[in-house]
Amino acid sequence: MIRLGTVKFALIGAMAMVLTACASGPRIYTDVDPAADFGQFRTFAFVESAGKDAEATYKTLSGQRIEDAINQAMVSRGYQLDIHHPDILINFHLKTVEKTRSSPPVYYGGYYGYRSGMYVGWPGYVEPGYVDSYTEGTLSIDLVDRRTRQMVWEGTAVARVSSAIRENPDAAVRNAVASIFAHYPYRAGISTPYELMTQP
Repeated sequence: MIRLGTVKFALIGAMAMVLTACASGPRIYTDVDPAADFGQFRTFAFVESAGKDAEATYKTLSGQRIEDAINQAMVSRGYQLDIHHPDILINFHLKTVEKTRSSPPVYYGGYYGYRSGMYVGWPGYVEPGYVDSYTEGTLSIDLVDRRTRQMVWEGTAVARVSSAIRENPDAAVRNAVASIFAHYPYRAGISTPYELMTQP
């Protein structure tokens, strides 16, 4: 592992574990340095503190799962793991936040003007309010140019953490990381985004 003391990473506001049981998958946000030449990147390694506990003393189970999934995603795109002289350093951050969403009761009535006094209608009805408490998870992955110490790409996924996700964290992590890298358009040693290369 390589220590990266100068690289700062942060979640972008409320955006950007991403783990969701919804068929549509997590919400994905990405950003890229338009000046970066991705053709110079062929190897990668992980920042030493990535996936560790708050005191950075040991790697957590979720951290190891995420690192394994990212490693697979990078290798599938032609990159090679090189812990000694990597072109790209990868950092990731996972957090969960308890949230509450509520809506007050709403009264509907007084809009039956089409009756024009021909008969008496009911006075209306009340739509009950609700309180929805849930856990929201966010996973952010940063790709950093080791030479310049500048972040060149980031992908963030966010979604509710459901009971199904808690019961099967391995599959949830693989889905989250795959969803993020589905928006990463580059291959090792190639400057042109992949989708542009495949266009007729």
